[in-house]
Amino acid sequence: MNGIIRWYNRNRKLFWIVILTIIAVITLIQILNNYYKNNTKDKSSSTNVSTTTYNKDNYSIVTGKEINETVSDKSVDVIKSFFDYCNSKDIDNAYNLLSTDCKEELYPTQQDFIKKYYNRIFTEKRNYDSNLWITTSTVNIYRVKIIADLLATGQKEYMSIEDYYSVIYENGEYKLSISSYIGKKDINSVKSQDGITINIKNKKMYMDYEIYEIDVQNNTGTKLIFNTKNNTDSMYLQDENGLKYIAFLNEITNNELEISNGITKSLKIKFNRGYKPTIKIKKIVFGDINIAGKEQTQNIEVEL
Repeated sequence: MNGIIRWYNRNRKLFWIVILTIIAVITLIQILNNYYKNNTKDKSSSTNVSTTTYNKDNYSIVTGKEINETVSDKSVDVIKSFFDYCNSKDIDNAYNLLSTDCKEELYPTQQDFIKKYYNRIFTEKRNYDSNLWITTSTVNIYRVKIIADLLATGQKEYMSIEDYYSVIYENGEYKLSISSYIGKKDINSVKSQDGITINIKNKKMYMDYEIYEIDVQNNTGTKLIFNTKNNTDSMYLQDENGLKYIAFLNEITNNELEISNGITKSLKIKFNRGYKPTIKIKKIVFGDINIAGKEQTQNIEVEL
């Protein structure tokens, strides 16, 4: 015991330095551990809240608008049923889930659906991830990423196919419009000028563009070229903010644009306007119209 006391007296300063250093190191470690745990917890909590809000089926990713949970459940269910039917090769029931408008526009027969959609997408069993993208009073649009069923195929990686499914309420049932087709809107706006009558009958809305069905009647007494194609920006939509959306004139043949006197020709013209339900189109401008025998071309504007 006396030896220990003598050693302590000789090394007392060094002893307490070591002890205090050990205590400081232990305290620092505890502080750092507590900070790390709290910081990780906060990040995890923040991430969970954000992810839950982002992926919640009844919130629009684009606008943040919320839809009724019952409507959301029905919409999600019809998408799930569509995939279940397609994966089980139940073509009848899958086709029956399509809206009347979608069938008329894209798949008039079940064979059209099989050839143009089913055989192209469901080459194997598919899974999907869907998010509510845009919602209006008449349609809920979901962005759908279609992927391989990894459990069924054993694949380690996958390439996704992106599509937009529109869910509408039709005759007491929820129906689907696929292939990014949203629906049709009747317009029936007519303008007559210099022997030319233009009737904007309707438009077909897709996520990336719109197609307008237009009747052009030529009563000028001579041949009419509805657009010379000399100016590719001469035919366009104009919205309420003054923005212009140009027609894809390259997709229309010169023969389609030539109209003999006394003839009414139906045209389908695509414009590069994506789906914007809150912004209205005010007018369509048809420029570079050539009437045979006249040097100057003219414009006709149709208010919508």
